Amino acid sequence: MTEENGGIKIMKGVPIPNRVDRRSYPFHQLEVDECFIVECDDMKHERSVRSSATRYSADGRKFIVRRMPNTEQTVGVWRIS
Repeated sequence: MTEENGGIKIMKGVPIPNRVDRRSYPFHQLEVDECFIVECDDMKHERSVRSSATRYSADGRKFIVRRMPNTEQTVGVWRIS
């Protein structure tokens, strides 16, 4: 059944798609004491890296993100546990 509501159709019975697991950064591949480096386009990109590190910190895994010395756009991500 559909109804028009200002040009938007309301539908029933449409299955919810599976969540896409986007792995932009290789958190799942890091072992303790390993790191990867990301060149960030802007502060929004850097915040995305930091947010991803927080999200991947689970099941005893912990990550730390630090800006690389003498750079303005490069961050490193280390797995610390």
